[in-house]
Amino acid sequence: MFCLALVSCYSRVHGQATPPATTEQALFDFRSGFWINLHHFLYLEAAAQKPSGPRAPTVSHADAEIGSALTREERAAWDAAVSYYQESVIQRDLLFDEGMTAIKNQLEDAEASSDLANVDIPSPLRDVLLKASPIYRKHWWTAHDRENRTWIENLRPLLDAHGAALRHSMVRIYESPWPGQPVRVDVALYAGPLAAYTTNQPTRPTVSSTDPRNQGTAALEILFHETSHGMIRKVSDAINAAQENAHRSDNAPRSAPLWHAVLFYTAGELVAERIPGYVPYADKNGLWVRAWPDPDRALIEQDWKPHMAGTISLSAATTKLVSDIAAAHHSP
Repeated sequence: MFCLALVSCYSRVHGQATPPATTEQALFDFRSGFWINLHHFLYLEAAAQKPSGPRAPTVSHADAEIGSALTREERAAWDAAVSYYQESVIQRDLLFDEGMTAIKNQLEDAEASSDLANVDIPSPLRDVLLKASPIYRKHWWTAHDRENRTWIENLRPLLDAHGAALRHSMVRIYESPWPGQPVRVDVALYAGPLAAYTTNQPTRPTVSSTDPRNQGTAALEILFHETSHGMIRKVSDAINAAQENAHRSDNAPRSAPLWHAVLFYTAGELVAERIPGYVPYADKNGLWVRAWPDPDRALIEQDWKPHMAGTISLSAATTKLVSDIAAAHHSP
């Protein structure tokens, strides 16, 4: 457990929840909550047993071994919970399904509840979670909670050294306030296929503590990248306005919107500027190749980086970026 000027903390003592310690300057409020971890773990198990596509998730060898050692009664109850998730839950996207985001927020807020009695989630889901909870608590939760807290603790020196400066830069660049006092971050063993996602209103990132992409300095970028989702509206509106003013849409064959590319570039570049030798997440994991066609990254660096440096306005940067990308993708 730790409490810093930049971080508030949440701890459990003998299974009892204690409220987070907060300060006026706190940037993040990290949580490792039982119910949200159980929800995501059942989602993982269900998706792993019913794979679809080349990026289907897998359960770790250690967790699979624990599952194979359950008693017959435990196995039946756990399998019933996984089957429910296969039939009724994993078809729904953790981020883009409004019902799923509502469930997420409810389970996060219910971390101290023993019976989910006053939690506004579907009754069948409540029943499934209550039946699975003693099995999860007995066999998996201690190790998962420890993984989560270790990940949080490993962020401590990075946040001490860079947190305030990164916040200041993002507020200035996005021209948007920090989206929480502090921003709540729920840490879980599994956080969807991309290992992190953020719901807004309020801004609440959920981050995987065990995914290899989220380790070391990359954890710092992921944390600020996800928080940026609560700050990016002015940028996305400016990009949309620039496209409308040019009387043309961006028809480049990308699999994610341009504003998200700008967000990836911004968070990664800010961390790389502060930590020599750091390779930004999108570069290291091949996102520019998969999600945004050439020459998007080069044009973002050319047109958006001057705004990051404070030499041109957000509006001028996005207008030029939209124009240059349209020209690049419509040239013979």
